[in-house]
Amino acid sequence: MYRLLPAILVISIFGCKEISFKEPQPRGIKSHSEMPRELRGTYLVIEESAGKDTVIVTKFGYYIPSDSSRGILGDSLIMKKYKGYYFFNEKSNSAWLLRVLKKEKNGDLSFMLIEPAEKSFDEFLLTLNEQIRIDSIDVSGGTLYQISPSPNKLVDLIERGFFKTSITLRKLR
Repeated sequence: MYRLLPAILVISIFGCKEISFKEPQPRGIKSHSEMPRELRGTYLVIEESAGKDTVIVTKFGYYIPSDSSRGILGDSLIMKKYKGYYFFNEKSNSAWLLRVLKKEKNGDLSFMLIEPAEKSFDEFLLTLNEQIRIDSIDVSGGTLYQISPSPNKLVDLIERGFFKTSITLRKLR
């Protein structure tokens, strides 16, 4: 059975178009060596096309019992917290991919990606470019699209809807 969460967490830049970053985000904010207590627990993945799965967030990362996927905080998975958002940065080749979690009042987590939603990727790039400069770098296998926002600009991009909730993690315990 297809597992959406691990696929989203480890997506390859060269397999599809995605905005990436030169350094872990938000830049200049200290990374955490442990998952915050408020995130730890067991969650049910709520996503229509992926079925249902469980994610367990521990002191040092996460794992998905049904398929042994895990993510451990370290050199290639960095977590930062800024203005109520949790930023998960994953090293992928020569760039960083960013996933954002927002804890909801009921304890659920919204899992967000910077993505076009209803627009084509090219239309999304044009709209995003009105907000921030986008660098494109030709690499073997495709083009990297990178931005380098300030921490406040990154939050502004989230609040303007450039990051879309792709799945919800419902808190079980």
